[in-house]
Amino acid sequence: MKNEKNKILISGNEAIALGAIKAGLKFYAAYPMTPASSILHFLAGHEHEYKILVKQTEDELAAMNMTIGASLAGVRAMCATAGGGFALMVEGLGFGGMIETPLVVGVVSRPGPATSMPTWSAQGDLRFVMHAAPDEFPRIILAPGDAAEAYHLTFRAFNLADKYQLPVIILSDKNLAESYFTVEQKEFSEGNFAIDRGRIAQALTGQPNSTYLRYDPSIPDGVSPRAIPGTPGRLFLANSDEHDEVGYSEEDSASRSAQMDKRMRKIATIIKNQSLGLPKWYGPAKANLTLICWGSNKGVALAAISQLPDCNVLHFSELYPLDVPRVQAELGKIKRSLCVEGNYSGQFADYLYERTGYQVNERLLKYDGRPFWVEEIVAKVKA
Repeated sequence: MKNEKNKILISGNEAIALGAIKAGLKFYAAYPMTPASSILHFLAGHEHEYKILVKQTEDELAAMNMTIGASLAGVRAMCATAGGGFALMVEGLGFGGMIETPLVVGVVSRPGPATSMPTWSAQGDLRFVMHAAPDEFPRIILAPGDAAEAYHLTFRAFNLADKYQLPVIILSDKNLAESYFTVEQKEFSEGNFAIDRGRIAQALTGQPNSTYLRYDPSIPDGVSPRAIPGTPGRLFLANSDEHDEVGYSEEDSASRSAQMDKRMRKIATIIKNQSLGLPKWYGPAKANLTLICWGSNKGVALAAISQLPDCNVLHFSELYPLDVPRVQAELGKIKRSLCVEGNYSGQFADYLYERTGYQVNERLLKYDGRPFWVEEIVAKVKA
């Protein structure tokens, strides 16, 4: 192999772990669950080197709640699991959304429901992670397509979580997580690696009785400065009940509406700031057929179009929230489409239709636990 010294061999989960380390991860909690476990293994092997507290918890509930506590205390924190473990984390996820604490969660999918096929792959958790936890609160969902994207999107996940004070879910699957990729080193070294901790309330020395509105509903973009517990003059309550500006429980209609509006304004702010990227095009600029895919199906789709000269690929890795007008403009370039995804119902195709009004022409769906093969896509296109 030419220039092999400039290449590295890395799995998807290792890339996620390295992206977290690059972002300044200081706390990681998880209960072992295939296919997410190797993130825990990798970080545990490097915790002393990078001064990270890695905790194997007694269950996924503890992993989520410890991660929330660590983040609330001011450090960059993450947990990860598979779909079944995420089901146990969901109540905690809602708690994190309610108290507006930055949170990074890895969900590495396998077939379900229940225990199902632990060592196989699926893309069936998309709708689950979009709507997990009671009621509505803002979140961001990222779905890397290869090891390089896993690294960069994980790094960005921490910045986005801090900037908007919400959960960011990195949605992967067994196919990506435990596959190995040969990657140019420059793909890991090039890019913007500036750390953005978001709005942090500073100490108010000499003003011990000052009023700190941690959840100020008048903030136009919905993101009020957060304080690290113990910061002088910045007393507040992190409360899972609906609350007022300081955090005390409140159930009157005006307070409820004001706090709900504040939290949900973050979605419009994310879109206004163009904080999430558009889907990426691969292949010829003009093609009679476009393969629409997301997450780990990127590689097989790219391999397929090498045998299909009249096809290109539109790959989504930044899934939620969608900047609808800008995404509609990209979809408007398509002549005819085939959506390739690893679930029974075509969850992403339905999501696109729901949000943008774009209806894919055909679907190629697979839900037997195996990844797509190039031959399957080529045969479908040529049929």
